[in-house]
Amino acid sequence: MMKFRWGNGLIRDYFAQGAKPVNQDIFDWILLLVRWLHITVAVTWIGTSIFFMWLDRTFEKNAELAAKNPGHVGEVWMVHGGGFYHVEKLLMGPTKVPEKLHWFKWESYWTWLSGMMLMILIFYWGDGTFLLDDMVSNISHMQGVAIGLFSLIGSWFFYDFLWESKMTKETPVAGHVLTLLWLGGMSYFLCHTLSGRAAYMHIGGMMGTWMTANVFMRIIPRQLKMVEASRKGEPVNQDWGKNAKNRSTHNTYLTLPVIFVMLSNHFPNTYGHDLNWLILLLITAGGACIREYFVVRLSNPKRSMTAAVIGIAIISFVVVWTSLKPAEEAVAEVPEVKSETPVASPSKVTPVSVDGRTYGVSGTVKFEGPAPAGKKLTLPSGCGPKSGGDTYSNEVIVHNGKLQNVLITIKNPPTTKVNDNDVIPGELILDQRGCMYHPRVAAARVGQKVTFVNSDAVFHNVRSVTTQNERFNVAMPKKDQRVTKTFKKPEMFFQAKCSVHPWMGAYVAVMEHPYYAITNAQGEFQLPELPPGTYTLEAWHEIFGTQTQEITIGDGKNESVNFSFKGNP
Repeated sequence: MMKFRWGNGLIRDYFAQGAKPVNQDIFDWILLLVRWLHITVAVTWIGTSIFFMWLDRTFEKNAELAAKNPGHVGEVWMVHGGGFYHVEKLLMGPTKVPEKLHWFKWESYWTWLSGMMLMILIFYWGDGTFLLDDMVSNISHMQGVAIGLFSLIGSWFFYDFLWESKMTKETPVAGHVLTLLWLGGMSYFLCHTLSGRAAYMHIGGMMGTWMTANVFMRIIPRQLKMVEASRKGEPVNQDWGKNAKNRSTHNTYLTLPVIFVMLSNHFPNTYGHDLNWLILLLITAGGACIREYFVVRLSNPKRSMTAAVIGIAIISFVVVWTSLKPAEEAVAEVPEVKSETPVASPSKVTPVSVDGRTYGVSGTVKFEGPAPAGKKLTLPSGCGPKSGGDTYSNEVIVHNGKLQNVLITIKNPPTTKVNDNDVIPGELILDQRGCMYHPRVAAARVGQKVTFVNSDAVFHNVRSVTTQNERFNVAMPKKDQRVTKTFKKPEMFFQAKCSVHPWMGAYVAVMEHPYYAITNAQGEFQLPELPPGTYTLEAWHEIFGTQTQEITIGDGKNESVNFSFKGNP
C-alpha cells in the first residue's frame, strides 16, 4: 500500500501524549451502551426511511378522494397486527393542516449524535490508538483528528453547496457524478492516511452526516415553512417539497452502504485489504444498485431487475476477487532452499571450510542517549492482565543501554557448501499476546513453518504485507487459535499486521541462509560459525535503520563486533 508521509515520524511515534480512560472496564461498558443506542436509533431511522420511500412508490390515485380534495396524491391500504391501515398522501397548500402532526426527525438526530460519540470514544480518544496506523502514514494524532473531522463535517459543505447550486437543479446527473467523485476521492485519501478500520468508519460517518444534515438543514426546515404557509393560507412553494424529496431520495440510496460500513467493523478482510478503498467503493455501488431495485421495482420492473443484476454482480465480483490468491508468476522466482530433517536452531549450523576451521561471530548492539518511550496505547480490556500503568508500543526496547530486536545478517554469506546440518529449523512462533506481537522482530528460513497464535480473548487477524511471498488475511476470533504459513521466497522483510488493532505489527525476515541472529534483551547476538574470510555484517532496526561493518575472520580467534544506534537529539 502507498504510504503517505507527514512530518517527523520518529517524533510522532514516540512523543505523542494524550488522555486515557481511568477504568478500562467502565470505558468498555460505555462503548457497548453507546453502540447499543446507536444501532437502535439507526434501525428506527433507516426503517422509517425505507418505509416512506415504499409508500411514495405505492400510492394509487383514488378519483373519488381526488374530487373531494385537490391535494390528493394517492392512497394505499395495508394489513398488519390484525387490522387494516389506510394511508392517504395530501399535498400541502390545497390541504388544511391537521391539528396533530408526527415528525420523523429525532431518529436521525440521535443516530448521528450517538455515532459521533462512538467516533470520539473509539478513534479520537486515547492518542489515536485505533485511529492511526504507522504502516499507512506517519501523521500525528491531532492531524488524524483534523482529517477525520473534515471528512465528517467539511464534506457536508461541499455536498450541500453542490446540491443547492443551479447546475444540479438543471442537470442532476452532473451532481451525481461530482458526488461520486468526491466519495471516491475521500475513500482513497482516508484509506491512505488513517487506519483501515478508521477510514471505513469515517466514510460511513461522512455519508451519515450527509443524511442527518439533509434532515436537519434542508428537509425539516423546508417542511416547516410549507406547513406554516399552509396554516396561514399562503401559497406553498412546491419546489421546497421537491427539494426535500430529492434529499430524502439521496438518503435512501446511502442506507445500504452505511449499513455495510457498520458491519465491516467486524470483518478485517474488508478494511484490512491492500485495496480497501476500492472494496468500499464497489460495495457502495453494489448496495446502491440493490436499493434501486427496491425503490423502482413496482413503477419500473425492467429497470429494477437491471439494477439488481448489476448490484449482485458487483458484490459477487468483490467476493471472488478478494478470495483469489495472487498468481505465482506475478512474483519473481527465487531458488528454494530444500531440506529434509529439522533441527532446533540455525545456530547449530557449521559450514565446511577448506581446512575445517570455523569461527564464531558475536557482539552487542548499544543504544546511545535516552531511550524513547513508545506511543501510549489505550488497549481493550481483553488485552491481557492489567499492569496498573500505561501501555506503550514496542517499536524500541532498550535495557541498560542495549537495543533489542535488531536483526544481524551476513550480506555476503559463504559460498562454500554447508554440511548436512544446514536444514530448516523448527517452527517459528509469532504470538499475539496482550494485543502485541511477540516477538516484534523475527527471522525464518525459506520453507520454515511460521505459526501465528492468538493468545488473547479478543478478535485478532493476521494480514501479511509482502512483495515476494503470497499474501494472506486470516481472521483469528478465538483464543489459542493457530494459523501456520510457509514462505517460499526470501524477503527482507514482510510485515504481519492486525487490522483490528492497527498498532500491532511484527517484522519477519525470510532468509535463504542460516547466518542471522536477533539481539536479545541484553542487546546480544551470536551468529552461526563461519569459515575464514571477509564479510559484510549488517544490523537493521525498524526505527533507526541500517548499519554495516566489514569484518575479516581467520586469525584463530572468534570475532566480536559491536554496533551502536542513537536516538533523536
